[in-house]
Amino acid sequence: MSVKEKKHTRKAIEYAVIFLLVNIAAIFFISIREKDHINESLGNHSESISEQFNLVMEDYKRSFRVFSMMMTKELENTPDEIWDHLKSMDGDLAEIEGETYDGLYMYYRDRYLYSWDTPYSQYEKTGYNAKERPWYKDAVAGGGEIVFTPPYMSYANHYILTTISQLQPDGETVFAYDIKMGDIQTLVTNLDYYDDTQVMIFDNSGTIIGSTDSDYLGGNLYMSEEEVEDALSELEQQLESADENEVDEADKIRESIDSTKAFYEFRKQFGDGTARLEKDSGKSVLLSIGSRQYYGCALGSGGYNFMILVPRLGMLKETMDIWLIPLLIIEILLIYVLGSLGRARRNRELKEAYVELGQTQRRLEIALSVAQKAAAIDDLTGMMNDKSFRKGMGEALDAMEPDESAIFIMIDGDHFKQVNDNYGHSVGDEVIKLCAQMIIGRIRTVDLASRLHGDEFALFIANTGDFAVAEHIMQDINKSLEKEAARRNMPSITLSAGAVRARKGDNYSALTKAADEALYKAKETHNGGFSYNE
Repeated sequence: MSVKEKKHTRKAIEYAVIFLLVNIAAIFFISIREKDHINESLGNHSESISEQFNLVMEDYKRSFRVFSMMMTKELENTPDEIWDHLKSMDGDLAEIEGETYDGLYMYYRDRYLYSWDTPYSQYEKTGYNAKERPWYKDAVAGGGEIVFTPPYMSYANHYILTTISQLQPDGETVFAYDIKMGDIQTLVTNLDYYDDTQVMIFDNSGTIIGSTDSDYLGGNLYMSEEEVEDALSELEQQLESADENEVDEADKIRESIDSTKAFYEFRKQFGDGTARLEKDSGKSVLLSIGSRQYYGCALGSGGYNFMILVPRLGMLKETMDIWLIPLLIIEILLIYVLGSLGRARRNRELKEAYVELGQTQRRLEIALSVAQKAAAIDDLTGMMNDKSFRKGMGEALDAMEPDESAIFIMIDGDHFKQVNDNYGHSVGDEVIKLCAQMIIGRIRTVDLASRLHGDEFALFIANTGDFAVAEHIMQDINKSLEKEAARRNMPSITLSAGAVRARKGDNYSALTKAADEALYKAKETHNGGFSYNE
């Protein structure tokens, strides 16, 4: 090998070492920044779940306060007739609370009174002692505060039950009623932070009361794998010994077995994940669940815990701006600097490298742009999805002047289920797309429109605080929808809407809750109603 060739080889080795060292350092610092971003993102999402959860729990408490006021007034007026009154209230509360309500009862004058048609004497015969029940003990321990007894799964109906109770000022009387915590499950299933995200809410005893996978409801994250397996074996033995004439009881056991099997498989794969997440509360932890890796975060607050599990690949997609662009810039600068050192000797090769680099950079930028755009658009309608709408609405609120107003509208289709049932889901999808076209066609470029999920949409009407304007827009959308559906020979639906006024600094979750309350009123007619919440 000639001297020139040796020198050329030595230079090539030096450049390769420099290139490798700089890339290692860049990846190290970028990974630190990415981890900080993931920590902040998952921490914020956990806090957001906690805030929304607390709103649901406060709704439960608010309903219970109304019940307590009614019972207190009745005790003051007709204390000797409270048993009959308690039974009569059962139907009224069921109508008020709907699916949430599951029976009320109380302890008064050393007697346990229940709203169902079971006389007190029957409880006396069985030796039932209300003072030994968890709800009574929890109420006494609460010292007059409204308390929740640890929830449990009712496999007969597949919902989570808890008891709200409160000790009254006399120190003996306790008001209580059972509720189905379905609003918690609704909250969890509507969360859509990342692709394939798993969210779980569980109490301090480990019982799961909300999960994106409903089969995990009622499972206990603090039970060991062996304990879950033993529970499964016990259920299978119960099924074998069950009376074949008791069909409902057998079905209940089978449902419990199916859920326990699903949770058992998860528990085997999850291992010590719960302990690791709780050890680093509020921070992201990389976990292996089965053959996949997840970023997890757990946060405890007020007797409940909130867990998020995000696939690593999905998180990398979300953090693309954090690592891809900086790494791309470093690569460009590094190649430029190293190329400049040998420009005199490799001018031709360097030009070719620049051309190739420019093409690679352009392809990467195009791929990044396509990925970001796809992540922000609803696949069926082409509208903004929930995530991009939330972000766009937040930016619009921040950009508003203190004296400016806007209108936020939540929209829900009337009788859409009948379209799916009668015509099939493909026709249902066409109806949803038609609704989206009519909505987009009736707003301005400064306004925002989104499909949240199913037949639910949202609008942000900028530069106005007039509900009459919002109502006119919805009337126009419904008229256009009816006319265009007839022209296309499609089944038509109406869109009911609930509106709320938005101002700078407003919280998206609070606006959503207020608009949803107005929408609930509008939906009473099921014919394109409109209501607003001041």
